[in-house]
Amino acid sequence: MIRLVALMLATLAGLFLVLSIWGDGNLRAERRPAPAPAPALQPAAQQEAPPPPAAAQPPAAPAVVQASTQTPQQVQRFPGPVLRPSPEHAGEAPAAVATPLPEGPVLYVTGDRVNMRAGPSTGDRVVTALTRGAAVQPLGPTDAEWVNIRDTDGRVGYVASRFLSQAAP
Repeated sequence: MIRLVALMLATLAGLFLVLSIWGDGNLRAERRPAPAPAPALQPAAQQEAPPPPAAAQPPAAPAVVQASTQTPQQVQRFPGPVLRPSPEHAGEAPAAVATPLPEGPVLYVTGDRVNMRAGPSTGDRVVTALTRGAAVQPLGPTDAEWVNIRDTDGRVGYVASRFLSQAAP
């Protein structure tokens, strides 16, 4: 134990010696503003009124660097080949995928991703996740905390009513 303490003291002494000889001093001293000289003390009768302060100029603002000069240009590293339609579909326009809207009253999902559950509780299993703007058909009263719904794929479940609206988002 005594050897360990002696070794630690010798190491600290050596480090102090090396830093005091080859160290660069206080690097923060260059950044500190010079302290203002203290006024000399004079008797009260000889003191003059301090001169009025000159028009205070605001400190120079740092130069504004535009974000465009700091943001590197985006380069696609692996562009890959140019995409071409397959020969059997050449000349055709891509068909839009239409989801059938449910018949009757329609409600729309207002959350970005809302879980449709098997029962009216967060403890029930998740049937699917509905995205913002998905049209659903209410199967029961819409003024309760949980609403029984059917989505466009025919799945039935419950969604919290705070995530449903009659207006499309």
